[in-house]
Amino acid sequence: MRRLDPPQIGTREAFRLCVSAKIGLTMRTLLTSYELRVLIAAGEYEQACRTATLHHLQPAAFAPLPDKKRDRDALIAMYERRMGPQHPGRPVYDEARNRKTKCPMCGVGAVRQVDHHMPKSIFPYLAVVPINLLPICSDCNFEKRDRAPSCHAEQILHPYFDDVDDERWLRARLITRSVDGRPFQAKPLDIPASWVIEFYVDPPSSWSVELAERVRYHFETFKLAPLYEDQAADDLPGIELSIEEAFQAGGAPDVRAHLEGLARSRARLHKNSWMVALYEALAAHDWFCSGGFRQVAAG
Repeated sequence: MRRLDPPQIGTREAFRLCVSAKIGLTMRTLLTSYELRVLIAAGEYEQACRTATLHHLQPAAFAPLPDKKRDRDALIAMYERRMGPQHPGRPVYDEARNRKTKCPMCGVGAVRQVDHHMPKSIFPYLAVVPINLLPICSDCNFEKRDRAPSCHAEQILHPYFDDVDDERWLRARLITRSVDGRPFQAKPLDIPASWVIEFYVDPPSSWSVELAERVRYHFETFKLAPLYEDQAADDLPGIELSIEEAFQAGGAPDVRAHLEGLARSRARLHKNSWMVALYEALAAHDWFCSGGFRQVAAG
C-alpha cells in the first residue's frame, strides 16, 4: 500500500460545488438540507480513519431514514451525476483520479477509476466526501467491492491515513521442487523439476497484532500474492542479461551483490515494493545465484 497526501478540497467545498450549478431548485433545496449532516458524518469518518475504528461506524448514522429512499438516492447521485464530466463537482473527482502514482492499494496497476473507501451504497453521507474518494486501478476496484468492515481486522489500509512503509513487511521466497512436487533446498548445479516465487506478509515485531491482521487482510483482499508473482515472472527475463554479466565477472558473489544493489535502489522509493522483496529473496538463494537464474529466466 502506498501512502498519499489527502485531497486539498474539503468536504464543505466539495458539497457546495456539487450543488452550485446545473441543478433544479427542488433538488438543490433537498441536498442542501443535508449539508450539516454530511459535514458531521465526514468528521466522524475522519476520526475513525485516524483511530482505525471504521468497523464501529453504524450505517444508520450515515444515511437518511429508511423511509426516505428518494433522499438516499439523491445523495448517492451527487457522486454519480454531480461529479460527472461537465458538472460542477468534477474538480473533486479529478483531484482524486489524476494522481501521478500507481494504484495505492496494490502499487502496480495504473489508476483508472475513483472508489469509495466506505461504500456510498452503505454510507450515502460519505458519497462526495473527498477523503473517502480514492484513486484506484480497475482490478483493485473489482476486488474491493462494496464491503464495509465488520471487525478491526477487516479494515483495508487507507492511503490517506495509514503509513506502513516505515518498516519491512513484504517478503518473498524462491521455492524449488522435486519431480514429485515436494519443496527442497536446491544446491548449486541441481536441476529442480520446478520452482515458484511466493510473496507473503511478514509483520515486524514492533507491530501490534491488530495492525498485522489489517495488513494481511489488505494483502488477501486485493490478491497481492498472485499479482506480485505475475509481475516477478515478467521481470526476471528482463534482468537475466545483467545477472549473467555479473556471474561471468565474479560468480555467485557478484550475482548476489548485483541483486542486493537492485533491492536497495528500489527500496529508496518504496521499502515494500514487490521488486525489493523479489531481489532480496533471489540474492539470498544460493542455487539461484550459482546459475539457477538461467532456469528461472527460461520459465
